[in-house]
Amino acid sequence: MFERLLRAVASRWFRLILVLLVVLALQTTLFGDLRPFGYAVQVLAIFVACAGASHDVRIGLLVGLIAGFMYDAVLATPLGVSAMVFAMVGALSAILVQPFRDPPWWLRVMAVSVAAAGGEVLMPLMKSVVGLDGWLEARIAAIAAVTLIGGLVLAWPLLAVSRWTLQEKLTLGR
Repeated sequence: MFERLLRAVASRWFRLILVLLVVLALQTTLFGDLRPFGYAVQVLAIFVACAGASHDVRIGLLVGLIAGFMYDAVLATPLGVSAMVFAMVGALSAILVQPFRDPPWWLRVMAVSVAAAGGEVLMPLMKSVVGLDGWLEARIAAIAAVTLIGGLVLAWPLLAVSRWTLQEKLTLGR
């Protein structure tokens, strides 16, 4: 029984939940207060895009759904809105790098930034679909631009974190 518990704790999905909790805490505290040009950088969307760009579409979708449900539990929006948008962000970043056999680091950073900025455009559209008014405004372009620049800055370290988090087997030194 203890061995099964250790195997579960060492799994990449357990690591993902722990890392997502840390990123969600950073999103709601530090990056909620740090507002370049008056808008918050969506670190959680950037991390989801990093997971998609460093793995594949399926992993991007799953990480996006999990992160989105966690974010919806904190926000005052209907459950599933952020999950749908983040799943699209994770899949989009994976699709952007998919045509390349071994994309260089700068291409992954660009794909992450574009996908996260696209998520900032999709979020108010999805909120208006479910009936939340007042989200479709002209400032969406400014919000997407701030997230695009934030993605260019934060994507490289978050790509390394997502690769470590989602690697299949974690090798421990003995």
